[in-house]
Amino acid sequence: MKEHTKIPLFTVIIPVYNRSEYLHHTLRTCMIQNYPNLEIIVSDDFSTENVQDIVMKASKLDKRIRYVRPDSGKGMLNNFEFALKQVKTGYVIALGGDDGLLPDGIQGMADVISTTGLELLAWPAPAYYYPGVRGVNGQLCIHRDRGIRIIDSNKFLNRQAKNLSYSSDIESPMFYVKGVVSTELIDRVRNRSKNGLFYSCPTPDGFSGIVLAGEVSSFAYSGKPFSIFGVSPTSAGMTYLSDNEEDKKISEKFYQSVADRPMHVELARQPYSPLISLMTVDYLLTAKDLPGWGGKFPKINFRKVLTKSIEELSFGLYGENRIIRELKILNSIAEKHGLGEFFLNQVRQKKRFVQRSPFSGHGIGYGKNTYGFYLDAETYHVHNVFDAAYVTQTIHQAYSDLTSFKTILQALLNSVKYRLRSKQKGKSFPSETEWLKNDDHSF
Repeated sequence: MKEHTKIPLFTVIIPVYNRSEYLHHTLRTCMIQNYPNLEIIVSDDFSTENVQDIVMKASKLDKRIRYVRPDSGKGMLNNFEFALKQVKTGYVIALGGDDGLLPDGIQGMADVISTTGLELLAWPAPAYYYPGVRGVNGQLCIHRDRGIRIIDSNKFLNRQAKNLSYSSDIESPMFYVKGVVSTELIDRVRNRSKNGLFYSCPTPDGFSGIVLAGEVSSFAYSGKPFSIFGVSPTSAGMTYLSDNEEDKKISEKFYQSVADRPMHVELARQPYSPLISLMTVDYLLTAKDLPGWGGKFPKINFRKVLTKSIEELSFGLYGENRIIRELKILNSIAEKHGLGEFFLNQVRQKKRFVQRSPFSGHGIGYGKNTYGFYLDAETYHVHNVFDAAYVTQTIHQAYSDLTSFKTILQALLNSVKYRLRSKQKGKSFPSETEWLKNDDHSF
């Protein structure tokens, strides 16, 4: 077997609980990777579905796939921590059981890291919404961005403290789906933690981007994506919104699993909240408390935190019972900062949309940092995250080619050359005497 001692190891960790229907396609996106030094670790948190069978069948086809599981099922956060401990020295990216890699994604990550010499890399991961999440056909969301740039970490952290929206920032270097990081930086964070663990907040995605940004002065960003979010009806973010009894049971189980990790003291030690504004604040303040952490950001404005949280609740995606839970949490935070009356007045004045379905079908979306477009998945014969990965790769390549000055110039030159050749004077046909008198019909 060929040695890869000079080629860094890349590891994909996939902590899962059930989702076997989607995991199959996630593994398919990993198996098509052509990078020569890759390991894929699926950590199964005691699933009740046939997750182990799916992984073992895949591992027979691809020896890079490894199945592991913790000693006991203790929830998503502990499973992520356990999976991370299985990673050998190199670089690591985490996927959920419904996410995926784009074709040549790992090689693309390696190329950018080699070019920039940096240990942390982010990109604007597209998202595939399975049918039932955004309409019956599913939807593909792709950001429009190009090139490689270097991001100043403190500017990124300042933006987080100002905007309070980690999930919508395409430059966030979280290594859950939309980033990759060296194990050296992972270890640096562990060494700052009292318990030697990497994760200090209830959810493992956004915290990784905040805390890792503070470990470096700058990190790399590629406008070309290397992975894709898959959002299925079983995704955690979906269950937090719904008043459906089954979804409430799932989210309640998660709340219980992280009950020993309340939010930061400045958030009144309240239980976990799925509000993006509160999670962003929790990540920032928790990272700041780590001894020797290098990140810098301005003081949190809690009036803005409360106002923005109310706006999130007013958007119309949260079920009625979910809104009541979050208002109680926000009220406790308001009282902690002497803003009780301010909060109540904001709630009284704010109008909210009735619960509505998310946007579906074709469309264009604009953000502060970028814009993207939405595609009806069925129109492009996309039925799972594997299909979505290939379609996304094709669209990005076509967009890059069609908007490249070099490509456009070459296309014009080729067209002009072809046109000039067509104007050249051609040869005459053979004379009648040549072909009428010739009885030989062979060629």
